[in-house]
Amino acid sequence: MKSPRFDIRARPLRSIFSANNIASVWKNKVRLSMKQQFLDDGVENLDFHVSHQLECQKLSQLILEGSYVPQRAQRILVEKSKGLCRQVVIPSVKDALVLQCLSDALYKQVRNKAPTNKAFFEPKEHKFSNNRSEYGTFASWLNFQKSLFSFSKTRQYVVITDIANYYDTISYYHLRNIISSITDVEECVLDMLIYVLSDLLWQPDYTPRIEVGLPQIDLDAPRLLAHCFLYELDKFLDSDPNRDFVRYMDDIDIGVDSIVAAKQALKDVDLVLQTKQVRLNSGKTQILTRAEALVHFRVADNARLDALTKRVDRRLGAGLAIERDRRLITLRIARGLKTKAFDTGNGEKILKRWITLANRTKAQISPRNLQLIIRLRPGARENAYGYVRMQPLTPARAATLASCATSGLFVDDAAMVDMANSLVETLVESRHERGLHIANIMNSTDPQNYYGLYCRLWLQSKYDSQDNLLQTMTQYQRTWIAHERLGRLVGSFRPLFSGSVRAGDYEALIFGTQNTGARDTYKFQSRLSRDVSTFSDLYPALSNPNPSRGTGITHAKFLCLLSALQNPNVPVIRKDNLRTRNALALRDVYYRSIARVAGAL
Repeated sequence: MKSPRFDIRARPLRSIFSANNIASVWKNKVRLSMKQQFLDDGVENLDFHVSHQLECQKLSQLILEGSYVPQRAQRILVEKSKGLCRQVVIPSVKDALVLQCLSDALYKQVRNKAPTNKAFFEPKEHKFSNNRSEYGTFASWLNFQKSLFSFSKTRQYVVITDIANYYDTISYYHLRNIISSITDVEECVLDMLIYVLSDLLWQPDYTPRIEVGLPQIDLDAPRLLAHCFLYELDKFLDSDPNRDFVRYMDDIDIGVDSIVAAKQALKDVDLVLQTKQVRLNSGKTQILTRAEALVHFRVADNARLDALTKRVDRRLGAGLAIERDRRLITLRIARGLKTKAFDTGNGEKILKRWITLANRTKAQISPRNLQLIIRLRPGARENAYGYVRMQPLTPARAATLASCATSGLFVDDAAMVDMANSLVETLVESRHERGLHIANIMNSTDPQNYYGLYCRLWLQSKYDSQDNLLQTMTQYQRTWIAHERLGRLVGSFRPLFSGSVRAGDYEALIFGTQNTGARDTYKFQSRLSRDVSTFSDLYPALSNPNPSRGTGITHAKFLCLLSALQNPNVPVIRKDNLRTRNALALRDVYYRSIARVAGAL
């Protein structure tokens, strides 16, 4: 129930949450952001996209009448290093829309209020990308690195530090005061932003809520607040002309010319932060000489990689051979892993750049080295999975993934989730010497666990039989029945069962469990397989190949493609065009078999 003053107080929300603005934010930002979350949606939220105008009107009305409540968020553990994990929130589509609208409104207020240009942050670029991006845009991060490299070459000492448990310790009280002091943002906008974010925080064991901590989400809103929280520190650091500094979120680097100045800077920074009830991370704080700083930041390695990247770009653009570059990339990765050159300083960032180049040039990373990266370097796992996904699956790589999955070294949820997401979008041209390894990966998952069941279902939907997939859904329905997101995955499998002897059992399972997500995606797939207008709405999306996937298509979109090709009410020529446009996916031996059984070929 809203208060009597809600309509007056919430007046600024009317433009932020107009149906048209929400729809624009969905099309230009949130739709892509949802594709880059850890968990894939069963139909890639295409059901929301097809009817987004109506859905945005409904959300607008809900907010402006004071009835909006954030939905239950899903949290995933992502290993940082040595078994230590961060919790990352995976928001619902509607909560992501609300947060992005509020973040856009706040950014308009704060973007010109920064006390210095030495703190680097920009909202995330909502562009097509292979990987989840860092905080802000990649260009912003590069500018931070450029400035850091610049003074690390001239100052006698460089202090590197960050803030201990930064997101977890941000006080809403201090945050409100900081934002209010630097902007004219309306109180209700800031209140609503903090209200939504605080509701997405982890509250274990029904403990009372406290006004401390921002959830870590792959969206702009918490990052923007965390960036602004340190404006006072930026102003202080910029006040002394005898030092240089740069900041990227809570990573703070300071250039000085003496040990005395370095220690004084650290003491002062820590005291400034203590006024906001946060502290520096003593374990990650170092005072480096100029020579040590150049080694730590890998200035020479980055310059070498920049030159090689330009050379590869130039030769690929001119259609010239790059075999020599491939051999060099393979050698550098192997040598670096053997000599532990990536273990200190910014070494892992260098490794990730080498893997990216290997992916782009199709340079070979040996199965042994790939296994070392995936098992022991959680920060580079996503890059390694991306490398595997973009090339046809070989028996050796399949064996490598199986060995990693069964090693017991994955202590987080994201390692197996990322593996499953990558493997279903990897081109498999032969079952020979691959099928057994894939089966071992599926069997290594724990279907009694939310993420284990997600991985098994997603993998089985491509690599296993109808009977086994249905058996898993039935046997472990208690794991997914209460979760809308997992239900959406289950309901998205309709085209796999359409017309089969198991279709009745599958349909009974979907509607018998009363799971809203399962029913929604089932009905959407059903409409796509019969309705001409739904087919036409999705035709552009289904006919555009995705170059960041080894199969040329996301797995969720392939399931939708099956439904579209099962539609008897659309012209054959349009379905033939879809087959032609997705010829790469249909080269996959598993996808081709699924399409034949589903009547899509």
